[in-house]
Amino acid sequence: MVIVKNYSFPDDLYYTNEHVWVRQEKDTLTLGFDELASKLIGTVLVVMLADEGTGLKPTAVFGTMESMKWVERLKSPVSGTVIEVNRELETAPTLVNKEPYGRGWLIKVQGTSNTGAELQKLASGSSLSEWAKKEVERRIEESEKTKAKGAA
Repeated sequence: MVIVKNYSFPDDLYYTNEHVWVRQEKDTLTLGFDELASKLIGTVLVVMLADEGTGLKPTAVFGTMESMKWVERLKSPVSGTVIEVNRELETAPTLVNKEPYGRGWLIKVQGTSNTGAELQKLASGSSLSEWAKKEVERRIEESEKTKAKGAA
């Protein structure tokens, strides 16, 4: 587990710069939204996700997440087919905030032959600590600038 300024990043996951995480379990890939982003966006009010059977490619939008602060377009870092959607988020979207690495997962994807190469492009393993430090600093700085503009 990598912890930076009270934000945790489990080291068995892969992360995108848009803060989508991927957990690989054999051929199934579970995607979620990391703790840093889930705290910075504020209380999640609505989660809308692609239907089961939807084909994905890297950078394809697989859903949206809305809070009082903004709407986030969720982009897939991997190719595959959506095989399961977390329906619990329809009635309890704050699970993304409360349990980002557990019950707050978003979708499960059946991977493809490209999965290994796609996952290698994401932050993980020995590069995770440095990536997490930079991302926390960058996102906190962006958040402070946004607050300052709102106060002006």
